[in-house]
Amino acid sequence: MNIPMKNHSKNPGIKSLAPGQSFTGFCVLRKKEIKYKQSGEPYLVLELGDHSGRLKARIWEKPLEYARAYEVGNVVKIKALVQAFQDDRELKIQKIRLAAREDGVDLYELLPHTAKDVNELKRQFETHLQSIQDAHLAKLLTLLFEDRDFKEAYCMSPAGKLWHHNYLSGMLEHVVAMLDTAEVMKSHYPSLNLDLLKTGIICHGVGKVKEYSLEGFIDFSDQGRLLGYIAPGFEMVGHRIEQCGDFPGELKDQLLHLLLSHPGDAAEGAPLPPMTLEAVVLQHLILLDANANALCRILENDALPGARWTKFIPLLQRFVYVSKEPEQDKRQDDQAEV
Repeated sequence: MNIPMKNHSKNPGIKSLAPGQSFTGFCVLRKKEIKYKQSGEPYLVLELGDHSGRLKARIWEKPLEYARAYEVGNVVKIKALVQAFQDDRELKIQKIRLAAREDGVDLYELLPHTAKDVNELKRQFETHLQSIQDAHLAKLLTLLFEDRDFKEAYCMSPAGKLWHHNYLSGMLEHVVAMLDTAEVMKSHYPSLNLDLLKTGIICHGVGKVKEYSLEGFIDFSDQGRLLGYIAPGFEMVGHRIEQCGDFPGELKDQLLHLLLSHPGDAAEGAPLPPMTLEAVVLQHLILLDANANALCRILENDALPGARWTKFIPLLQRFVYVSKEPEQDKRQDDQAEV
C-alpha cells in the first residue's frame, strides 16, 4: 500500500472526540464479535480505528445481518455519537456502510501517524547519520540506507503495534529521540563509544520494516509473526557488514551484540543480556523513550475529560495520574477571588 508521507490529517479522528460529540467519516473495521444479552438476544461489538486510534462500537439492531455484511479489514463510513462507557469511550453507531471507490478514501487518514513533522525528523536523522566518524560504521550505514525503498520503509515504519510509537513514522521519531539523548549521555560518560551506540540505535529496529503490515491497519505481517524483528534485523545488518569487506571483527561483535541484547532480558525476547556499556545504555534509552511515549499517549487518549486518573493500565499494573490543566487551575483561582 503506497501511503503518502503527510504531517497531519484533515479530520480530528474518533479517539480525539469527547463524549457527546458526533463523528461522520471513514474507519477501518479491526475486530467484530457477536455477544449476547442476558435475555439471549445477540448484539454486535465492533472495534473501529482511524489515524487517531481505536474505539469500540455496539450495534443492537439486526446484529447478525451486519456481522455478515462486514469483514475485518473493511473500510466503512459511519455516522456515530461518542459516549462514555465504563471509564472509556464508545461509538454509538447511527449509520454505517462500506466505503466505495468513488469516496476517494485517503488511506493515510485510516492509520495513526506521528504528530511531528516527518521532513524535520528525516533532517534530524540525516544529521545524526553524518555525525558518525568511525569509517567502518559510516560505510555500513551508507550501504544500509542507499536502498531508497528500504529507507522510505524505515522512515514510515511504526516502532510497535500497541505500546509505544505505534503509528506511521513511529520508529523514525523513536530513533531520533534516542540519538539526541545519546549525545547527552556521552557528555556525562566520556568513555561511551558514541558512534557505536548511535549505530546500534539506528540498526536495532531495522527488522521492523518486515515485521509490520500496513494494509488498512498496523498489524504483524506473516513474517513478523514467524520471525519477529530481531532475527531479520541481525541478518540484514550482518549482510551489510560482510559487504564492507574490511569491517573489524571486534567492532562487528560489539555491534551485533547490541542488536541481540537490546530488549534487555529473555522475557522481552533478548537472546542475550546486555554485557557492554553501550548495550546497557541502549537498553535503557529504548525503555525510557518507549515508556514516556506510551504514557503521553495514554494521558492524551485514555483519560475521560475531567478525570483525575486514567483507567487501570494492565501493562503497567497501575493507574496513571492526570495532572490539572493550567486553565483549570486559573479558573479555580479566579473563582476563589470572587
